[in-house]
Order: sequence, then structure tokens, then C-alpha cells
Amino acid sequence: MYLIQNQNKETVAYIENMMILDHQHEHVIGILIGDCFFGRNKKVVGKIFNQTAYLLNGELVGKIELNKEYKSSSIKKSLMLEAWDILMSISEHTAAWIEVTKKWSKIPFAKHLE
Repeated sequence: MYLIQNQNKETVAYIENMMILDHQHEHVIGILIGDCFFGRNKKVVGKIFNQTAYLLNGELVGKIELNKEYKSSSIKKSLMLEAWDILMSISEHTAAWIEVTKKWSKIPFAKHLE
């Protein structure tokens, strides 16, 4: 499991088995396919590379850190179904090259996935 942290190093979401979970581990808010991440809007929201989540406009929305304290457990069926719903709704799965910036998005990570 990986942590997604904001500019203030606060954990705002988690990555587990290619699912992006809310900070309370109760809902799937997005999924990963390769290095691209998707929310509920049917197309690529951004990409993750160099342990950083970038929006398509190049703004930073998160830093990715390995959760060293994580103990593996089985995934709830409800989370798998939520992830499947997002996956089945994706209609556009390619993204243009991202020109990265050092600017952080003013909108929180989870809001971009709505």
C-alpha cells in the first residue's frame, strides 16, 4: 500500500491493488491503469511518475510514499465492485505528454477524481 500525501505531507488517499482509496479506506475514489489515474469522469485525470502525482496540466496533486507499516489483508468485495464501476465507465484511456511544473494544484487530490 502507498500513501498519497498533499503539499503539507498529510495523507489524503491510499493506493492499494491499483485502487485509489479515500483517506478512511471506505471508498474507491479512483483507479490506476499503468501510470495514469482515473476518477469518475471517464478519462485520464493525471499520471504518477517519479513518486509524484501530476494533473494533465502539469500541476502536482500528491507525493507517493510507501506505507512501511501496512499489513496486507484481503480486499472488501464492496471496494472491488466500486473499482470495477470506475473501470467500466472509462471511455478515454490515453493522455498527452505532461509538461511538469513545481506548482501545486489549489484543488485537493480527491476533488479531481469526482
